[in-house]
Amino acid sequence: MTNNHDGGASGSPDGAGPALTGISIAVVAVSTTRSGTAGSTRTRPPWVAMEDYAALIRERTPMRALCLPVTTSEPHILTERGPVILTEPDVLTAAVAAATITTLRRRSVPPRAGRVVVTGASWAPLLAPVLIASGVGDLSSWHKRDAEAFPLRRLMEHNDVLVDPSGCAPDGAAPGRRVTVPAYGFAYGALVLPGLLAALCGHGVRTLTVEVAAACVRALALITPADQMLPSVDDRLLVSAVARHVSRALGHPVPHRDHHR
Repeated sequence: MTNNHDGGASGSPDGAGPALTGISIAVVAVSTTRSGTAGSTRTRPPWVAMEDYAALIRERTPMRALCLPVTTSEPHILTERGPVILTEPDVLTAAVAAATITTLRRRSVPPRAGRVVVTGASWAPLLAPVLIASGVGDLSSWHKRDAEAFPLRRLMEHNDVLVDPSGCAPDGAAPGRRVTVPAYGFAYGALVLPGLLAALCGHGVRTLTVEVAAACVRALALITPADQMLPSVDDRLLVSAVARHVSRALGHPVPHRDHHR
């Protein structure tokens, strides 16, 4: 992601948001010989995700988005080349954590009293710290290698919510209280990315911190209707709520109204 040097940086057309119109976002799709995709059912081509995220940024923010397909065996090198690097697991982590909080809420369990089990924790290294920062009081991890000694169904008899981003939990392990990542992760990523970018751009932030991700979680959980797991991507409050909470976490409150009307 780079700042343009065309002198065009200014506020949004109606003066409602931060000065983002002079900023371009590079949406990078990386094709590698190894698959780091979470879950065995997620087989979406990276180019499709790239185009969808670029279209989302153009539609929901005043920023410009450019598609940059890359083929490399060392994708980590790309993370050293921009002022802000966000990965899809970053934004999915925030959405999954928010879904966990709302699932506890629907079961009338306060987060501090909530007992949560996470499978395949290596899928998203920030997930456990973000859940703790979001108020979850008791967090356990479970791996397939634990299945014989600690069957997941039995474990869930004493826990409230199963967070299964890697999709490795057996069917029926936690009916009605299992949080997963959709086969097309964009459905969750779209809830977080526009507001997160709106808050991060221009503040010199280089990485997504636990505190910033937890701010996204608070925003999503606060605007989610009581009978749903997450808000609708078309919720008019979505972008502004995420941007506002992230800005506060950064110590830079920014009045922001949703660019999408």
